[in-house]
Amino acid sequence: MFQRVIQGALISLITGMIIGCSALDPGSTSAQGFALNPSNGSAQPRSLVPGDGIEVSVEVDGSMEVTLHRAKLNHQGIVTLPLVGDVKVGGLKLSVARDRIARTYGVYYVNPPVVIVTMMDGGIEGEWGYVTVLGQVNKPGRIPLQSQEGINLSAAVQLAGGFGTSAKTSDIRISRTD
Repeated sequence: MFQRVIQGALISLITGMIIGCSALDPGSTSAQGFALNPSNGSAQPRSLVPGDGIEVSVEVDGSMEVTLHRAKLNHQGIVTLPLVGDVKVGGLKLSVARDRIARTYGVYYVNPPVVIVTMMDGGIEGEWGYVTVLGQVNKPGRIPLQSQEGINLSAAVQLAGGFGTSAKTSDIRISRTD
């Protein structure tokens, strides 16, 4: 008797959970990175386009290798990431972009990395452009330029959180592209 009461309670609970779940209605808002399909109100993931901002985190063997790196897709749909450089993700759904980024990072590690990619609100570009600081700094990524005078090396490293503990400060490379 007691067993039937428990079974009935479990069935009622599961049925209630299923009934409580419903599709988005056409007037609702979608989660970030999803666009509502006006014909049926369902959420469909959209593709990344130039100008979109993403946040990337990479964990390997329980160690955070990249922590919340913010980057914007350039006009060619390419994003610049720490350690691996440029990765083309424009035109891809967020989940496919995550897989591509994971494969790119996977080349550098023995064990497969766990990669989290999320859409980001707002821009990270300065009015005068940006410089990208990569390597052994505490917060690698793009540093927005606040004036047309640019920025010196020391200030760029400081804005990137300073040198990491294993940084070789006597071996710094600077490159410039047009």
